Amino acid sequence: MHDQDPDPRGPASFPPPARPAATDSSDVPDAHSSGRMHPLYWLPADASSVLDVGCNVGDLLVDAKARSPRLVVAGVDVNEAALAVARRRLPDAELYVSGAEALPFADERFDVVTCIEVLEHIPADRRVAALAEMRRVLRPAGRLLLRVPHAGLTAWMDSNNLRFRFPALYGALLGRGRRDAGYAGGSHDVVWHEHFSVPGLLELAGAGWSLDRVQFGGLVLYPLADIVSWPFYRLGRTDSVVYRAVQQMAAFDLAIDYGRASFDVLLVMRREGPFQGTIPAKSV
Repeated sequence: MHDQDPDPRGPASFPPPARPAATDSSDVPDAHSSGRMHPLYWLPADASSVLDVGCNVGDLLVDAKARSPRLVVAGVDVNEAALAVARRRLPDAELYVSGAEALPFADERFDVVTCIEVLEHIPADRRVAALAEMRRVLRPAGRLLLRVPHAGLTAWMDSNNLRFRFPALYGALLGRGRRDAGYAGGSHDVVWHEHFSVPGLLELAGAGWSLDRVQFGGLVLYPLADIVSWPFYRLGRTDSVVYRAVQQMAAFDLAIDYGRASFDVLLVMRREGPFQGTIPAKSV
């Protein structure tokens, strides 16, 4: 581990996370199996509001409400089709079509902001602004749960990037890509997935944060499961038993901490002080 990397176990004073309340595992199959890499593991027991940046069809918000029914939930996504599904599942939630770099919420609105496997989808020149916006809408001492692909040993297995390395193969397997449905520009809106280092993430986040925890997870089975899932997206069969089994395999691997070799990394960050200054105009 390099000197500039924080202790993955976090400071000794960091309070233990609130474990999810017991629920029927068939309702939320991934919440327990992916362990400390699951954002709900780090949801404070006294949190009253959560914003999910890149909420897609609302899975995370639905899970959060199942554990804390009084929780006020909100989300944003640029995928209009996915957001329409989320609205049907969460009729009382504030859900908006919006990019992360211009969140439609007031300052200091939320106790927790989650951004799970989303930052890598945001164009590089908007990432600093997106993180600044997440800090803006967090209350002082509010918690950001940020999970992204990590620059580990198996970063080359990222299925999204295979579309750029082998476009003909990707086109043959997925055609126009059901996974891209709902985005205004379709597959043209998909960007190369950057795999981040922890120091690189902290540089993007800038000042005004405390880093409470770094958690690593996944190595081979996690990215492999995403590649195996391609035919199911092509056929529209993500409801199949085999597909669900593949996702459970991915969650199992994600729960294992392989250290700096890991495919994914989760940062638990805390906002320090009141929001000051303007949103940066460009990325670092």
